[in-house]
Amino acid sequence: MRILSMRIRTSSFTLALLAAAASGLLAAADPTLLARWTLEKGSAASSVGGVPAGQVERAKPGPGRAGAADAALIFEDWSARNYLKPDPKEATRVVIPHDAKLNPRLPFRLTAWIRPTADPVFQGGIAEKGRGFGASYRLLLLRGLKVEACLGDKHVCARSAEPLSLNAWHEVTLVAETGRVVLRVDGKESAQTPIEGALKISSSDPLILGDRFTGAIAEVSIETD
Repeated sequence: MRILSMRIRTSSFTLALLAAAASGLLAAADPTLLARWTLEKGSAASSVGGVPAGQVERAKPGPGRAGAADAALIFEDWSARNYLKPDPKEATRVVIPHDAKLNPRLPFRLTAWIRPTADPVFQGGIAEKGRGFGASYRLLLLRGLKVEACLGDKHVCARSAEPLSLNAWHEVTLVAETGRVVLRVDGKESAQTPIEGALKISSSDPLILGDRFTGAIAEVSIETD
């Protein structure tokens, strides 16, 4: 009888755990923050120790999401300043030196808060670690105000179906998972693309924020599960 009683209690406990998990009462492990650049007060220092700070190049402080006067950085697409003779030397951007921490293993998330104020002439770089094939990851605002999230040396990309609205804050996230790339816009899944075969995330290029983007960027972060 005692053994039977123990089995009944064990079974009841197991059923309770399964029920809790099914109802969402068991919380998933908290994500680990690898890097976070708030871009406040004209600075691009990381709030996470050991992650390199960025060098702000010509971007100016501006109002953030909550309206604080200097809680974001304002960028301008250099190709829009002079259509006839665009000069990359006029780029407004943040350059973050390469560090091994900026090439995380899957799964991870790259998130940025952005407020676009103009449609890009070609495409606006929100956050780019490398370019094209060979890049580790890229978050872009395309011509037509659609967002694209690209991952790895095979350039696996997910593109939003709907354009962003101008002069409004949006949260855009590249979710790098085993088997797929997901783009989230304002907390909702907007697009996904499967990853076929092995994918390298190994670019030694710096992480660039805001190149050819017009508008404000308030915060960029990288998290891993």
